[in-house]
Amino acid sequence: MKKSLCIIINFILLAVSLSAKENLDLSLKRVSDDVSARVSSKTILCVLNFDSQSKEMGEYIRDELISSFSENPNIRIVTRQHMDKVNKELDYQTSGYVSDETALSLCQRLGAQSIVFGQLSELDNGYTLQVKMIDVETGSYALFKKYEISRSSRTEQLLHHAATIYKSSLGFIAEANKNSISGIAPAAGISFDYNATRKFSLGAKVLVSYDVFEKENTVYAIEPLGFLRCYLVSPTGEPSAGLFLEGQGGGEIVLVNDEIKMALSTGLALGFRVVTGNFYFEPILRGGYPYMFGAGLGFGFRF
Repeated sequence: MKKSLCIIINFILLAVSLSAKENLDLSLKRVSDDVSARVSSKTILCVLNFDSQSKEMGEYIRDELISSFSENPNIRIVTRQHMDKVNKELDYQTSGYVSDETALSLCQRLGAQSIVFGQLSELDNGYTLQVKMIDVETGSYALFKKYEISRSSRTEQLLHHAATIYKSSLGFIAEANKNSISGIAPAAGISFDYNATRKFSLGAKVLVSYDVFEKENTVYAIEPLGFLRCYLVSPTGEPSAGLFLEGQGGGEIVLVNDEIKMALSTGLALGFRVVTGNFYFEPILRGGYPYMFGAGLGFGFRF
C-alpha cells in the first residue's frame, strides 16, 4: 500500500513539473510585469516585433505587450506610426532575428529610452520566449530572460501549425494486480477509448489475469470494464493527454477450473498519458473491488 501511494505521489509531482510552463497569455503578462518593474517614471518605451516562425505570432506578442504597457502610467509607448516604420526597416521576413546594435540604432532615432524585443523558439514540447530590455542611453540590459510557454490551440494557430486531432485510441495493457488468492497476478488486455471532448473520453477494456501462485487450482479472472476518463493536466496543451482520473465499472468473471463465478467490479484509476504523434503510452494505477489494486502500462496508437 505504501509503495502504491509513493507511485501516486510521483505521478502528481511529474504532472506538476511538466505543467510549469505557462500558456502564451500568462507568459506575456509575466513579461509585462517584469518590464514594468524595471522602468522609471515616464519612460519612453519602444516595443519591436518578436522574431518567430510566423509574422502573426511576432505581431501578436508585440501588440499584447503594448496593450499591457499602455495601462502603466509610468510608460509611454512609441506611436504605432513610428513603430511600423521601424518594423519595415528591420524587414524580419528576410533578415531574421534583429541584433542588439540594430535595435539600439533604430530606437535612438525614435527618442526611446528603453527597447523591448526578443525571439520565440520551439523547444521540446513547448516554446521558449527570450525577452531583452535594453537601456538606450547606456546600452546595458535591464532585462534578459527566458520564459517557458506551453503549446496550445492559440500558439499553433498563430504559428500556422496544422493541428491533428486524434479522436480514438486502441492499445494493449500489461498489468500486475491482486486478482490472486495469495500473491500478485500478471494480467494483459486491450483497451479502446473515444474522446468526446478535449478533456473527457469514454471507453472499454478487457483484462485477463492469471493466478500463478495458486498451485491446486487453475484460476483466471476476466474483467470487461467500461470507463469514463477526465484529463486533469495537459502539459503540452494537446487534448486528451497528460494526467488523468478514470472511473471504471463492469464485471469480473472468475474461472476456477470448470467453475464460473461472477461479481460486479468498480474502481478508480490514476494515470498519465504521454503522446508522440499518433502513438501513446501511459502508466496507470487503479484500486477498487474486488481486485483491490493494480499497476500497469498501456500503449498503442491514436487515430
